Amino acid sequence: MAAFLVGTAFVGALPAAPLMAQETAAASLEGVVVDEDGLAVRGATITLRDTQTNASQVALSDSQGRFSETALVAGRTYEVTARGPEGKRTEPQTVTVSAGSNPELRLAYEVGIVVTGSFAGSLERSLDTKRRAATISDAVVAADIGKLPAANVAEALQRVPGVTIVREAGEGQFISVRGLGPNFQVVTLNGMPLAYNENIRNSGQSGRQFRLRVLPADLIDGIVVTKAPTADMVEGGIGSNADIRYIQPLERDSFVGINVAGNYVERADAFAPEGSLSAAWRNQDRTFGAFAGVSYSEREVQFERLRYGWTDAEIDGLGTVRSPGDIQPYLEQEERQRISAVAGLEWQPGPDVTLSLGGLYSVFNNAVTERRLTYYIPSELERLDLSTAVVEEGRLVAGTINGARIRNYTEFMDQSHENFQLNGSVEWALGDWTITPRVSYAEARSDLDTPISRVEYRTARGAGGNLTFDVSGDIANKARIPALVTDLDLTDPAAVPYYRFRIRPINSRDDDTTAILDISRRLDADLGGLFLTELRFGGQYSDRSRDYQRRDRDLRDSLRPGFSPDDPEFLGTLVPGNAFDQSIDRFQRWTSADIGRFGEAFFVDGEFDGAAPSAYDLEPTASDLRNSYRIGEEIWAAYGRFDFESVFGDVPVYGNIGVRYVATDTTVDGTQVVAVTDDQDNVTTETSPARFESSYSKWLPSFNANFELSRDVLLRLAVSRTMTRPSLSELRNSINTNSSTVSEIFINGAAALDDPTLELTASAGNPDLKPYTSWNADASLEWYFNEFGAFTVAAFHKSVSDYIASDVELRTLPFAVQDGSTLPVDVLVSTPVNVGDATITGLEFGFTGKLDSGFGVTATATFASTNLELDKEGQGFVSARVQGVSDTSFSITPFFQKGPFELNVSYTYRGDYLTDTGATVTSRPTEEDTSPFFQKGFGVVDLGAQFEFTDNVELYLQAVNILNDRQVSFQGSEKEVAQIHTFGRTFNFGVRARF
Repeated sequence: MAAFLVGTAFVGALPAAPLMAQETAAASLEGVVVDEDGLAVRGATITLRDTQTNASQVALSDSQGRFSETALVAGRTYEVTARGPEGKRTEPQTVTVSAGSNPELRLAYEVGIVVTGSFAGSLERSLDTKRRAATISDAVVAADIGKLPAANVAEALQRVPGVTIVREAGEGQFISVRGLGPNFQVVTLNGMPLAYNENIRNSGQSGRQFRLRVLPADLIDGIVVTKAPTADMVEGGIGSNADIRYIQPLERDSFVGINVAGNYVERADAFAPEGSLSAAWRNQDRTFGAFAGVSYSEREVQFERLRYGWTDAEIDGLGTVRSPGDIQPYLEQEERQRISAVAGLEWQPGPDVTLSLGGLYSVFNNAVTERRLTYYIPSELERLDLSTAVVEEGRLVAGTINGARIRNYTEFMDQSHENFQLNGSVEWALGDWTITPRVSYAEARSDLDTPISRVEYRTARGAGGNLTFDVSGDIANKARIPALVTDLDLTDPAAVPYYRFRIRPINSRDDDTTAILDISRRLDADLGGLFLTELRFGGQYSDRSRDYQRRDRDLRDSLRPGFSPDDPEFLGTLVPGNAFDQSIDRFQRWTSADIGRFGEAFFVDGEFDGAAPSAYDLEPTASDLRNSYRIGEEIWAAYGRFDFESVFGDVPVYGNIGVRYVATDTTVDGTQVVAVTDDQDNVTTETSPARFESSYSKWLPSFNANFELSRDVLLRLAVSRTMTRPSLSELRNSINTNSSTVSEIFINGAAALDDPTLELTASAGNPDLKPYTSWNADASLEWYFNEFGAFTVAAFHKSVSDYIASDVELRTLPFAVQDGSTLPVDVLVSTPVNVGDATITGLEFGFTGKLDSGFGVTATATFASTNLELDKEGQGFVSARVQGVSDTSFSITPFFQKGPFELNVSYTYRGDYLTDTGATVTSRPTEEDTSPFFQKGFGVVDLGAQFEFTDNVELYLQAVNILNDRQVSFQGSEKEVAQIHTFGRTFNFGVRARF
């Protein structure tokens, strides 16, 4: 939007530049800032630089958009620049004044970038957003609706300095910023909180991590990642505040957009449709506008994960060596479907009132089939053929086990993630005051339309054929192993006997109701050269909750008449021929369970007539109650903030200073399950409700200053204190025991403990956790050039207190046995605790440039170092690395744009980072291996291309991982590879039209 400065009002005195002897008369400057509709703009400033002395003055607009009186020296020439309340600036204009004159200026605000709909247009809008921000931030902005420069929201953000993504099944899912993981990022929609879906994929819970892939990229206008907060922002993001934004219809011309597309996933050899329809309209008076859009997408995915760890083993004839753990090829096949809709409207019934209403609804369905073999290694090494054993550097890397043990495992689940948010606001100007109440309601449901259904076929020990394994060579860099094969015919349904069928229904619901009141008043206060331009204050109330319900049932023998899992039809699905062809040289296909047959044949005896109940259909057992919980949070916050303008030497400076006070009340409901021994030494299980209540409050000050070293060079400095609450799953008052262990003990009692493969582990929550807090110092130097282009460098330091990591202890837990008795068992329980303090220090670089020839490049790099001071039991404070932080990450995207054609190629790399416990565990009461797990450095090459047939119609292509790279993780060192991930190439292509 354009605006003008015109000479219509008299304005007041600021310190004049030094007077020369012949310059005894003063001149005055008059001006009013108005928008293109002739309405006064409040909150504008004007900077006048004396071209002779280089001294600068600042003048401020009042509540009517008028400037106070400004004294100028007659005969001097001034360079005059105006900057609006949203950061819009004018081109510099010079004016020479004479005694007694009232020069009239006409200064047009920069209208901003001209959106071209291209990749370069997206970069230009992103740079414009960054430049106009009040603090240190970055953005990914669509060149136009439906044109975010990536097929996935998270993957678009990986090109932002300091941002890395966390992939799930090869696809970007979460973001990490400046080394801090997804739980440290606050994700909002148009400034209001979102509810978080829970991870019901494998019962590993994720707390406050927003799952970005549930939102459609083609309906998003942009995402702004704020790295240095202001006091009025919703708290919770030590890493960042990421605000997802949809378009504002009053700021856009009317349009209709259509996107008809498809995707092809190479590993799955599957094509699926996708597309979107969106439209916006505003009336001629620009007082009413509306926007709506709907998006649909399908995708079939094949993701392969080869998993094995390392452990110490004592082998007769070899002594103590490092041995591979159980080797497990995982084949995950997914059918994804997402339907999303957004809508919004803006109405200005009068010049002082604006009403806004927006909504989002999205359903993400994900049917996952996981087919897995387990080749047992450590527990079967007593039958290792020593003549075949290969030991390298103390590691058993190859050999043949004569008479192996194999498990054939199939798991299916049909997930449904539902997201809803409705938010509204009123902006009401009352003279010098602006009052803006905002309210929102968000809901996230994560349900299993078909429960996690697990089928196991197992051979007895020694009956699994002769197993040959070979994990020798440079596995870390080749991302493949030489051999994993047995002489047992795994395509024969009779080769591996049926063992059991289990189900796990899970239902999780999060709610967030938030009310925010923002009040602001324009100021014109001179504090000795420091001008207070605006006062902002307000408050927030949020009521959040999570209800997580889990049930576990073993349906081993609950069959309908006429069915038998020994029937070959029950084990009748042959895995694809390309499974593991990239990660294993010598391998064999296998036949897995037909989950549909099991669903037809089994039922929950006495509770549900079928094998697909929800958690609410089943009466919880003691074990179910121990695995379920409810958490409620009430949050009260108040803030105050001053915006200021000044001149530091000859450099104009503007910024804000403020403080936020936050109080949180938490209620955690769970169930206490204990073993009780009576006078006759009979052990029974006793359950009782358990409630934990806690409260804490924090003061969160912030300071941001922006120095305009020149028109195109900005120096930003920021200091702040931020807070991140513990993950909701970490706060739970429950213990999640391994369901296989529960089932085995229920069926076999104490005899189950004789199986060396039985996992006696569990994870627990800790309602007594304190929140993380961090003191942050940030500096950013930004140089914008050639209308399109920028070079930026930023330094950051975070000092995090009350860091949370895992403490492992041995607990005695009661387990039910089918004869009605209770068996106390010692289980290794992992519990989150506040363990110490962490520091993260780093540098970020960014560059974007474009030549007249059409060639350009955008690149980012981040370098970080971390230290975590753990209070380790018996060892005092020990230094360790912070999980999730790569020392180096970078992205480089060369692009070419000429006429109707555009091409861009992006390489994004993330260095090694810690992914699992080991160094972050405070104590371990066992002798098991504690080597930490690392994700090896990994890079992906993506490609984008576009051709415009007309001004309104274009053809586009996006390709992900075109070099077909694979990810590797390792345990302790690259000599001990732990996992190899294969997800292959994905292509998106289609036609977009806008009218």
